Amino acid sequence: MMNDPLISVKGLSVDYISEGADINAVQNVSFDIYPGEVFGLVGESGSGKSTVVQAMMRILPPPALINGGKVLINNQDIMTASPSDIIRFRWKQISIVMQSALNALNPVLSIREQINDVLVTHSGLTGADANDRAEELLSLVDLDPQRLDGYPHQLSGGMKQRVVIAIALAIMPPIIIMDEPTTALDVIVEREIISKIIELRKKLGFTILFITHDLNLLLEFVDRLAIMKNGEIVELDGVVNIQKGGKHAYTKKLISSIPSASGQREKGLLSKPDSLNLPKNPILEVKNLKKVFESPGLFNRNTIKAVDGVSFEVFEGEIIGLVGESGSGKSTIAKLITRLIRPSAGSIYLHGQNRQVTESRKVPLEYRKTVQMVFQDPFGSLNSVHTVYHHLARPLIRHGLKKGSEIFPYIVELLEKVGLKPGKSFAEKFPHEMSGGERQRVAIARALSLEPQIIVADEPTSMLDVSIRMEILEIFAKMRIEDNLTVLFITHDLASARYLADRIIVLKNGKVIEENKSEDLIQNPVEVYTKQLIKAASPGWLSSLKN
Repeated sequence: MMNDPLISVKGLSVDYISEGADINAVQNVSFDIYPGEVFGLVGESGSGKSTVVQAMMRILPPPALINGGKVLINNQDIMTASPSDIIRFRWKQISIVMQSALNALNPVLSIREQINDVLVTHSGLTGADANDRAEELLSLVDLDPQRLDGYPHQLSGGMKQRVVIAIALAIMPPIIIMDEPTTALDVIVEREIISKIIELRKKLGFTILFITHDLNLLLEFVDRLAIMKNGEIVELDGVVNIQKGGKHAYTKKLISSIPSASGQREKGLLSKPDSLNLPKNPILEVKNLKKVFESPGLFNRNTIKAVDGVSFEVFEGEIIGLVGESGSGKSTIAKLITRLIRPSAGSIYLHGQNRQVTESRKVPLEYRKTVQMVFQDPFGSLNSVHTVYHHLARPLIRHGLKKGSEIFPYIVELLEKVGLKPGKSFAEKFPHEMSGGERQRVAIARALSLEPQIIVADEPTSMLDVSIRMEILEIFAKMRIEDNLTVLFITHDLASARYLADRIIVLKNGKVIEENKSEDLIQNPVEVYTKQLIKAASPGWLSSLKN
């Protein structure tokens, strides 16, 4: 028999008031969380996960309106509590690590000042007592207490995340909510942070509500989980039953949506050509490419070697995976190849010719047409004031590819090619009328509109929900088969690269450290770092971290 629940959410409903019909963001959601439990809440963007948490904390911004239900914490109904009770209840009873944790720290205050602010406000600790407690908190999350006098910009993403967790633990609340706390982190750092959270829970005995869109992540460490879709809980069960496949069709889709970077290769995940007959000469050749960034200012000029002597070849009709953590130089290489920035040294050859691509300030229009880029952020890469038709028509007009009456039918055909049907109705939409996955399909259609020979896809699925990632990757897989398209796929997700790419190049600190055919690299990695990447993207990573 379990104890009484620490948190009990009963029939919670939240609407967003709009000029038209109100939007039911959360509908009749109920669940209990017991002391010491790690409870997972999973669902894609727009499923209502964060709305549930904001309602529980009573921090829902307008136009959201709680129109039903109770949230009991230690049998106290938060929905009927007074504002002063709620302020006392936050931090002491429950604290939250928000999704935008990397932006949650004040850039002009030292880490010490930010921790002390919480300690003074909620526990009255000042002076030496507060400093001792702040040092203790940083040690808890494996950070050197000397970092207390540093500022957020002096910390890596993983370090900032640890500081935010330390602040959440400052008053030792019995409940900690973690709302997508690792989405902006690399897979190795993400795994280390989660391992630390689980270790602290065992040591300090707090209860965790962990919210994410990544079901495979939760399957490693939660006790029970609820799966949300369209504002409702579609399945709630123990992790063992969900691991076996769950009962709901949506649960089954989520479980099968991300492949593993280890073990036997699953068949039929992405389209592959029957045979890969590559030409003798490369379509793209990168030779000893270097990019050095200098910090601004007359004095103390620091230089960062973002790309440090990188060389590789890409053949027509090949998909190459460029894999590495943040800061490894992946995105800089993408920008160098698409000539959004100029290299400090080295050469880029297209069809064996340099064509002054690396030297000249003005890149030939033909090069721009031949090498197209798909960006990471589907929300930022489209202009919100223009329709999809406008976004796709502009490059066609700029390059003189299509004339007046030919443009609209060509755009409709392109949209349907990337899975946006009917193309006619999508052509008339604005970006805000589409989901992230639909916007990314538009961005791919725009890149394909000029019939390029090479697509550079920079983390094209990292901001999308897991259930649609493979669908987006399938577009690239099909284009390669149908149009002999060459793709440079840049990612930190080794599992995706394993299934999409023919060859994988592993980057670390701006250098190529390993390169091989995808399956050979997965089965027989040589470098320690590659082995770490494979382990972090495979089931069972939590237990392997502890060994």
